[in-house]
Amino acid sequence: MTESELYEWLKKYGIPTPLYRVVGMDEPICVDFFPAVLKIQSPKIIHKSDVGGVVLNLNSNEELQIAREKMKQTIQEIHKIPLDEKDCFIITQMLNGEELYVGSIEDNTFGNVILFGKGGVYLELYKDICYIDSEAKEDEILRAFKTTKISKLFEGYRGSKHAISEVVALIKKVQNLIKDNPDIKELDINPLKLTQNGLIAVDARIKKAPSSTPSTPTLERPNFLSNQRIAIIGASTDKTKAGYVVAKNAIGFAGELFFINQKGGELLGKPLFKSIEEIEGDIDTAVLAIPAKCVIPTIKDLVKKNLKNLIVITAGFKESGREAEEQEIGKLAKEHHFNVLGPNCLGYFNDALKLNLTFGTGNLKSGDLAFISQSGAVLAGLMDTANTLGIGFSHIFSTGNAIDLESSDLIAMLQDDPHCKSISLYLEGISKGKALLEAIRNCQKPIFLFKSGKSEEAAKAAFSHTGNLSGNYEMFAGLMESLGVNVLDNIEALILKPSFKNSDKIAIITNAGGPGTVLTDAIVSKGKALYTLTPSDLDALNAVLPQHWSHNNPIDIIGDALADRYKITLDIIDTFEGIGFIYMLITPQDMTDPLGSVQILKQNAYKHKVVPILIGGEMVEEAKAFCRKNNILFCSSITEATSFL
Repeated sequence: MTESELYEWLKKYGIPTPLYRVVGMDEPICVDFFPAVLKIQSPKIIHKSDVGGVVLNLNSNEELQIAREKMKQTIQEIHKIPLDEKDCFIITQMLNGEELYVGSIEDNTFGNVILFGKGGVYLELYKDICYIDSEAKEDEILRAFKTTKISKLFEGYRGSKHAISEVVALIKKVQNLIKDNPDIKELDINPLKLTQNGLIAVDARIKKAPSSTPSTPTLERPNFLSNQRIAIIGASTDKTKAGYVVAKNAIGFAGELFFINQKGGELLGKPLFKSIEEIEGDIDTAVLAIPAKCVIPTIKDLVKKNLKNLIVITAGFKESGREAEEQEIGKLAKEHHFNVLGPNCLGYFNDALKLNLTFGTGNLKSGDLAFISQSGAVLAGLMDTANTLGIGFSHIFSTGNAIDLESSDLIAMLQDDPHCKSISLYLEGISKGKALLEAIRNCQKPIFLFKSGKSEEAAKAAFSHTGNLSGNYEMFAGLMESLGVNVLDNIEALILKPSFKNSDKIAIITNAGGPGTVLTDAIVSKGKALYTLTPSDLDALNAVLPQHWSHNNPIDIIGDALADRYKITLDIIDTFEGIGFIYMLITPQDMTDPLGSVQILKQNAYKHKVVPILIGGEMVEEAKAFCRKNNILFCSSITEATSFL
C-alpha cells in the first residue's frame, strides 16, 4: 500500500492525515498548501530518508519541481535505484509539532502489539517507547504511556495544553484498525505529529500477510485445585528416589491417598498397590514418578479411572530429545479432558488441603502467596529459603516443560481461590502470550514476576521501525508493566516482595550515620519514601535517646548503642501510625551487641515488620545464626536489604 493509499485508509479509522497530492515523475506540480514536503513514493525504497527521498520546507511549486529533479538524480545516480513510470512523488503539507510515533507488530508470542512513543529520525536511538496489547483496556494504555518520557508533554510540561486522552483515543483507533485487518504484520506511522490540532499521521508504512498467530479455542478445564483421591505412581521405599520424597511429603493429606509400585509391600504405614487397577473407584489426581518409557502406558490406564489432574515429575522428554512422546502426553490430555502439570517438574502444593506433592522440602509453611515456576531448581531453592525466613505459601506449581498447564491457566484458577492473596511467577519462556495477558488482566490479585533470558533478543524485521523496536524482553516487560505487574530484577524478591508490597514510609534505626545515609539513597532510588517524624514522635524519642541522636529519620541512635537502646527505640517506633516497616541497621562497632540486638525480635512481638541489616563479618555471625535458627528475615548488605522494594 502506497503512502497516499495509506492516508485514505487511515482516515477511515478516524486517524487524521495532512493535505497531500500525488504527482508523477515529470507531471507539472501545482499545489496550494505551503510549506510543503516532497517524498518519493516507490515500492523499491523502504526508508525514504536514507536515500535522500525526503525534502522539507518547500515554499513554492517551483521549489517543489527543482527538489523533485534533484531527488531523482540522487536516488538513481548515487544510490543506484532505478525509477520508472510506476514510481511517483507525494507532496504533503508540512506540519509543525513534536514528532511522535505509533506502530504495531504481530509478535509470535503476544500476537498484535502496539508501540507508541517519541518519533522522528532518532526513534531507534532514544527508544522512548511503550508497548500496549492490541486488546488493552484504557487503564493499561495509560499505565504504559506514562512509562515514557514524552508522556510529560501531556501532563502540562512547559505549558503544554495537550491532554493524555488524545493518546488514548489514538491508540483505540489503532486497536480498531488492527481488529478489522488481521492480516497486518507491521504498521509504522512515523512521524506522528503533535500539532495544535492534535495528532496527525504524517508518514506511514504497512506490511500485510496472512496471520500466523494461532487461534486457540478456550475449553473449560477441570479444577486443578480440587483433589480428593490421589495416587502416587512410582512411590518408592528407596529414600534416594523422588517417588519416596513425594510420598513422604504427601502423607499429611486429609483426603484419600494411594501409593502404587509394582513391587508391592508397604510405605510409610500405607500399602503399596502393585497396579492402578487394584484401586477401587476413580482417581481424580495422579503423580507420576516413574521411568519416561512407562509414562504414556500409565496415562492410558489412568484415564479409565476418570482422571482429572496429572502431575508428571518424570524427566527425559523434550529436554532429552523425546519431544514426540511429550507431545503425545498433551494429545492425550486434550482427548480425555484432564490437566497436566509438567513433565519434568518439581510438583504441586496446596496448603488448604495440606497437600504437598513436591519432591522439594517438606517443611513448607502456611501462607497466602501462590508461586508458579517454570524452573524446578529455582523453585526448590526459593522453597528452602522461604522456609528459613518463615515465609509461607498457599499454592506452589512447578510447570516444568508445560505441555499443557501454563501460567495463564493457573492464574485464572487462582483468581477465585480465597486462600491466595498474591501470585509470584518465575518464567523462562511463554507460548500462550495472549492468554497470559488476558489472565493477568482479569486477575484482581497482585502479581510479581521475574523472567530469565533478558539479554536474548528476538529476530528483528528490517521492514519498519516497529520491527526494529520489538525486542524480546523489552516488549515482554513493557506489556507486563502496562498490566500493573510488579516486574522484579532478582529471584529472591519473588518471595520477599509480596510481604513488602505496601512498603512505603520506611523507618530506619541505625547505630551509624554513614550507612544510614547510603540506605536512604537506596530506598529513594527504588521509588520508596522514608517515614517523616512528627513533633510528637520527636518528643517520644527525645525522652529515651541520647541528646545527640539524629532527630530525624534515619534514626541514628549513636555508635555506642547496645541492645537495650535498640529495644526502647523499637518499642516507640512501633507505636507510630503509617509506617510500612522498619529497618534495624547494625554495624559492628566497639560497643555493639549484634546478637543481643536481634534477640529482642524473638523476645518481643512488634506489629510492624522489622528487618535487621547485619553489616560486617565475624562480629555479626552469631546474630546471623540466631536469625536463621529463629526464622527471622535478615540482610547482610544494604543492596540485599533493598532488593525486594
